[in-house]
Amino acid sequence: MKKFFSNWMQSLIAGVAVIGVLGTAYASFVGLPENFTFSTTTNTVANSGSTTTYLAPQELNIAVYRTPTCGCCKGWVEHIKENGFQVTDIVKPESEIQTIRQKYNLPSDLTSCHTSEIAGYLVEGHTPVADVKRLIAQKPDIAGISVPGMPIGTPGMEIGERKQSFDVFAFQKNGQTRVFNSYKF
Repeated sequence: MKKFFSNWMQSLIAGVAVIGVLGTAYASFVGLPENFTFSTTTNTVANSGSTTTYLAPQELNIAVYRTPTCGCCKGWVEHIKENGFQVTDIVKPESEIQTIRQKYNLPSDLTSCHTSEIAGYLVEGHTPVADVKRLIAQKPDIAGISVPGMPIGTPGMEIGERKQSFDVFAFQKNGQTRVFNSYKF
């Protein structure tokens, strides 16, 4: 039995090595760019804090507006603090938060439980950190981004291992929207 296990392990290691060599040869053959990275349009929330773009500390100042009774909003605030953001946590009545959303012309179907302002953009709801960092690094010509509703598994909405797929939407002041990023589970 010991010899069988040893031979099996050697075969496994050899197989992994062959796959690595073949994969590298294939990538060279099809001519992938030198600094090729796979698409990040589908992510997991667990890796959402990582980004390769350097952002200066002053770019990570964010104002979060939430109602006093929202516990999941506190969870999102902790998520962004853990990922390097300097947070001004502002507790306001819902009517005052709605006024901030109107300033950016956030479509009503994109609303969530809390609103944030950063670098001239509105960030609505349980948006992963990677998307917020991408927004302020790329500086697209939009009014902001949003994760509408409160999908289970988004930052601040963790419930054990349960996760719902969700989209992060970009929106313009004229009401046009598009998908900014997608998370599939």
